[in-house]
Amino acid sequence: MNELVAACKKNGLMPFNNFNRIHLCPPCNISVEDAKLGLEILDKSLAEIGKYYTGA
Repeated sequence: MNELVAACKKNGLMPFNNFNRIHLCPPCNISVEDAKLGLEILDKSLAEIGKYYTGA
């Protein structure tokens, strides 16, 4: 989780995490573009730490 949070911060996203969870809590007035950008950054960050995934 620390690696994921660090990757998110490096890519410009400040996630709210608690132990092994990331909470998605955008403000009610978020634009569609900002929401898409946040998800793109999260996706990019998950891809960066994909080397740790050992599942099938």
